[in-house]
Amino acid sequence: MSSVVLLHRDPQVGVRLAQAIGATPGLVAAGVANGLPALRELFAHTLPDVLVVDLMLPPAHVRAVLRDLRSPAREGGPQIMVLAVSADDPRVMAALRDGADGYFAQADAPQTLAEALEQLLRGESTMTPQIARQLKSHFDARAHGAGASARLPEADQRLLQWTAEGFLVAEVARALQMSIGGVGMRMHALYRRLQRDLREPPLSLTAAA
Repeated sequence: MSSVVLLHRDPQVGVRLAQAIGATPGLVAAGVANGLPALRELFAHTLPDVLVVDLMLPPAHVRAVLRDLRSPAREGGPQIMVLAVSADDPRVMAALRDGADGYFAQADAPQTLAEALEQLLRGESTMTPQIARQLKSHFDARAHGAGASARLPEADQRLLQWTAEGFLVAEVARALQMSIGGVGMRMHALYRRLQRDLREPPLSLTAAA
């Protein structure tokens, strides 16, 4: 069984989501918190396999949770999924930068939250064209500044390019001769690579000279 904790601003909505998660075979809702003190109390006992974070919480609170769980001192922490009304919400990309492994857009998701959690537990993430374009801009700029050593593998470059152009995951998978799950795992790895990049100190032009 995989455990899930929810951090949600609305306790009633959080409880309803927890009930839906608990009704899914293989998943257990380990608790619902509506603020940082309650979350710390839950975490004092055990860390879950997945933490679901409501992006309607104050941005500073969301950032504090994500950065704490993704700090180098917390290797092996839970997977983190953020809840948004839409994947176009700029807070989704901010959360992915700060440490989230994936997101669930409640208004336009073709799957349920439980299905999205199962996907994340398999090590897979999703990616919209808008997010792919932002990731591509980040990695292109980094490769330009740091040289070939910072360049993404060819398969990842193509994945970002085709996703940014609006190709479906199944189409990207066929073009890369991979499974759909394999593409999802690469998307997950790209988010983690983004987070590692942003934790590193910026390149010093003086030192490089």
